[in-house]
Amino acid sequence: MGRICSPFVVIECSRQCGFSRIYNEPTEEQSREITDMKVCPACGAPIRRKLF
Repeated sequence: MGRICSPFVVIECSRQCGFSRIYNEPTEEQSREITDMKVCPACGAPIRRKLF
């Protein structure tokens, strides 16, 4: 298997309510959204960010 070289960013709810978003090579606008999002829009819990 080859290696995936482009960055993936996953944001998900820390309470695991089901909210998550996956970004592949985020645009400048998406990068701002990722940085600005602090709480889950569905339940208000803190957001977790994972970089792959």
